[in-house]
Amino acid sequence: MTLLGITNSARALSTNEAEDLADLTAVFIYLKYDCGYSQIPDREIERAIVYFAKSNKWDLSNYNAEKMTVLNKESYSDLKGIPLTTEFKCQSLARDSLGLFAYVK
Repeated sequence: MTLLGITNSARALSTNEAEDLADLTAVFIYLKYDCGYSQIPDREIERAIVYFAKSNKWDLSNYNAEKMTVLNKESYSDLKGIPLTTEFKCQSLARDSLGLFAYVK
């Protein structure tokens, strides 16, 4: 679940931005491994996350892979723990998140 090894410049990635990236990463990992979207390559997930960060003008120069791996796992665990059916979560997440891939191609 380690994704992203990138740099950029402007202002440092804030705690809230890092958490948002972890949440988005968790959504894509959940879709890939829990919802049957196994055909999504990790590289496409990385590109979508980078696109999301850049579109929000976030600086990824202080991206820390170890810290993000921990945040990603926590976000994924939180997502799995939401007391809704997997089917409902998969449909909702796919509807609201997969469109991001259209922007990065």
